Amino acid sequence: MTPNAYSSLWFRLFMPLQSDESTENDVAFLARQLPLPRYGRLLDLCCGYGRHAMRLAERGYQVMGLDRDPEAVAEAERRTRAANQQVTYLVGDMREVGELPGTFDAVINMFTAFGYFEDADNRLVLERIAAALVPGGGFLMEFGNPVSVFARFEARGWHALSDGTVMLEERAYDAPRGRFETCWTFVRGGERREQRFSHRAYTAPELAAMAAAAGLGVEHLWGGMDGSELEMGSRRIVMLARKPG
Repeated sequence: MTPNAYSSLWFRLFMPLQSDESTENDVAFLARQLPLPRYGRLLDLCCGYGRHAMRLAERGYQVMGLDRDPEAVAEAERRTRAANQQVTYLVGDMREVGELPGTFDAVINMFTAFGYFEDADNRLVLERIAAALVPGGGFLMEFGNPVSVFARFEARGWHALSDGTVMLEERAYDAPRGRFETCWTFVRGGERREQRFSHRAYTAPELAAMAAAAGLGVEHLWGGMDGSELEMGSRRIVMLARKPG
């Protein structure tokens, strides 16, 4: 079973990369591509701690956030209340998004929160997203670009977290399956904890083909949330697709 990428360990490791400025830049880009009022009812799929959801609510979107991690959802609710914003949060599996009450004008999926299942279930997620969208609804995904990762791949690396925890990250690429297999080992004092996960490294053409097969028309592929063109060295893939109609 794939472990939850949005654990407290993940939070301590990656939140320093997600500054208020970068989040605001992301949200400004989202608002340009999925503008109000046309895309007012928006689902933040795998919302984590709600950093995009609450900023979008601040701009006037009617936002629902879904994440499978109860700890992340509880923290998102706390942060949203502190910011005096209104967001509805649910704990749930992204494969069940098509069963959510109501329909959405837009769905977003940010920070490589896709690809942690086997191919069949990853395809199912896109099909369920298409089902959850109204005709003409938009879907925007931000995903790591594996082509860029290959160029700078390291089998292992050490990280020091702000609370004194030391993390060893060990990585391997399973070429026949197109998956990165990763083990995080956290050590603090006399305590040791391991977390393993497997991530399908889809290329931009693969993502676009999967979206099309799910009934979503791909309109644009960028190399980042800054709107840069997608190139071999781009670290991110940003895909904008729409449901016909």
